[in-house]
Amino acid sequence: MTASTAHRPVRLSPLPNPVQTSVTVPGSKSYTIRALILAALVERPQGQPVRVWNVLRSDDGQAILDCLNALGIRTEWGKQAGQAYVDVFGQVRHIADTDYTLHANLSAATLRFLLAVSAVIPGRQTLLGHDGLNRRPVRDLVEALRALGVSIDYLGEEGYPPVRVNSCRLQASQLTVSGSTSSQYISALLMIAPLIEPEREASGQPVVIRLPEAPVSKPYLDMTLDIMRAFGVQGTQQDGYQRFEVPAGQTYTALSYVVEPDASSAAYFAAIATLTGSTITLKNLPLTSVQADMRFIEILKQMGTQVRVVDGDLLIEGYGVRPLPVVDMCDCPDQAQVLAVLAAFADGVTRIEGLQSLRVKETDRIAAVESELQKMGIRVEAEADALVIHGGQPQAARIATYGDHRMAMAFAVAGAVLDGLEIEDPAVVNKTYPGFWDDLRALGLGVSEVPTQSASEKSLERTNPKKIVLIGFMGAGKSSVARILAERCDRQAVDMDARILALSGRQSVTEIFDTDGETHFRALEVQVAEALGSASELIVATGGGVPANPQAMAALTAGATVVWLRVSWDTVWARLQHDSDRPLLRNLQQAQALFHQRQSVYQQVAHLQVDTEGKTPPAVADEIIQQLRLGAETLCPPLAPCCPA
Repeated sequence: MTASTAHRPVRLSPLPNPVQTSVTVPGSKSYTIRALILAALVERPQGQPVRVWNVLRSDDGQAILDCLNALGIRTEWGKQAGQAYVDVFGQVRHIADTDYTLHANLSAATLRFLLAVSAVIPGRQTLLGHDGLNRRPVRDLVEALRALGVSIDYLGEEGYPPVRVNSCRLQASQLTVSGSTSSQYISALLMIAPLIEPEREASGQPVVIRLPEAPVSKPYLDMTLDIMRAFGVQGTQQDGYQRFEVPAGQTYTALSYVVEPDASSAAYFAAIATLTGSTITLKNLPLTSVQADMRFIEILKQMGTQVRVVDGDLLIEGYGVRPLPVVDMCDCPDQAQVLAVLAAFADGVTRIEGLQSLRVKETDRIAAVESELQKMGIRVEAEADALVIHGGQPQAARIATYGDHRMAMAFAVAGAVLDGLEIEDPAVVNKTYPGFWDDLRALGLGVSEVPTQSASEKSLERTNPKKIVLIGFMGAGKSSVARILAERCDRQAVDMDARILALSGRQSVTEIFDTDGETHFRALEVQVAEALGSASELIVATGGGVPANPQAMAALTAGATVVWLRVSWDTVWARLQHDSDRPLLRNLQQAQALFHQRQSVYQQVAHLQVDTEGKTPPAVADEIIQQLRLGAETLCPPLAPCCPA
């Protein structure tokens, strides 16, 4: 896939028959990031490198290398006997006392781990990433470090990157941190524990990390303790992962480390074996691995999959899928998406629980899975921390990836049996698995690029539209702009939420959500959209969630021009924070995540985008008229006095 075509959708063709083959997946992302950080913490003679084998070549792997290089820690790639490695030169405790900017791209683990490291090394570090990463929370880790006296400033929104760490020395024996949002906060503190100076009265005592509640993703903490031991530092967990101890006087000493194959990447091929009845051998992946996503292999066994160890490799024999009444994925949430895809093919209902952390990943993964499975004709019920999948006969569809590598890989599994399934923005897999599409081809799936629509073809969609459909997040001004457009162009304005209220018999949208539930609201949305589907000469103001409701959009937009009214989150919040009839704004963090998730949805379905920042509704209406007149002379009647030629 070339750079010029990397963002074109890919179309998948299924396996013609079950296969019997093997797959070698790349190194573990989680181990790679931890190993490179610990390599930079090893005390050793100047000029002697720490060699890390089987480092994952990916966007996330490059992010940690770039950050180490920014600190003056030199890294060099090499190869020996066909095996790649990275040599890490230098030690972070000996870097210059100056200002550093550490850009972590989209790697949350890199940013969070280095946030803790920055508290015990010289200099002043500014840590940030691309927009998606800057929406990933760091509050619990920052509060834990601040409680110990570390000076940390938020440079943007409170609780989120970018942040600036102004300290270089940490003295403590007791630390407290919440692990209810992410286990990475605990891992970050564990890894720096040997570098924390003991309090004078606690000299020789272990560093103790306490948690007020049980953490999510416990296997990732086992992984951290495992790699710390491999580098020469012992640590233990106690009290059900609510207390960790790292004895005093230890230093990191290992000069070589081999990264395991990635269990997360292997899971997609194990899922394909399960779904297609194939036999796939996962090379060099030990069944005894403590990687969190090894738990997914156990879940597949519950679906009827057979797992054996043959010559040190994992052999996965699939026999189809069956529903699982309840599955708790708190310890391996990264595989919830692919399990949801498998459950869509199972004859029955599967409930997937323990997904609270998915709301604050690259996207709101719960909402994203719900939306894309619904496109495939599958009934899904989304809860705050759970998904209920009503299995059936999924149909091929074009899958949005929301900038999330795991959405692309999880739904690609369905392409092993569904002809014509398409995945948008396939390059997102570069975050953790750049060779994913090539490995699917080697397995036997067809993977081909979907030609992009030409500008002339796309312009035809805007010629003589039956109706204009305004989309955008709540607070974008859709209803006001619709009324003005209708007046100026002698058309009828329709507010979908008003129609839904009239149909529901309720007094407000909040009452519908609270009394009947969001699923009922979305069903009413479809009903209203279908009623408007054949109508013409309309200006329709949609609710903010309509573009994520495939059935409603399909009915509503036939022959229509879709106009996205773009608005910033700050403007939305300023306009609506006191609006009591906005149920999706009750939780600020989830509302902001939903806003960012929907931006990609709006972009995918819109024919025209209009920026509304700093503009009045009449000005926005004028801009829509001017832009659409270029390709659709009949937008306004020729003699309409409010639309001069």
